[in-house]
Amino acid sequence: MKHTNSAFTLLESLIVLGVVASMLLIGCAIKPPNQQLAQWEPAFKSQWLRARLTAQQTQKNVIVTFDEDMVLFGSERFKYPKGYQNNKPKQLKILKTGYVTPMTITLTTGKQTIKLIFSLGGGEYRVENA
Repeated sequence: MKHTNSAFTLLESLIVLGVVASMLLIGCAIKPPNQQLAQWEPAFKSQWLRARLTAQQTQKNVIVTFDEDMVLFGSERFKYPKGYQNNKPKQLKILKTGYVTPMTITLTTGKQTIKLIFSLGGGEYRVENA
């Protein structure tokens, strides 16, 4: 009678588990740019609404600065999604009525572009992915 052993050894099992664990770790750590953007947009909207409400409640103009790598809502800093950058820093004034001057802010990674388009009146904006 011939004895065959077709099972994995302990060492082979540990190597396979190590490779699978490494792949899972790398896969979970890297977020696709679309997912980062999907998380960034609601957070930006919340900060924007808070700045508009502050201007209306305090009856003072609020300056929002779109810097190279972040937005400054007064003293609060809010970073752009990872890899995005604003090549033309601008300041946007929210009047005490909540209204803003029409303006477009363009954030880019070189491959992907996001446009924040602030329309005249009301302080509303829209996001366009180009």
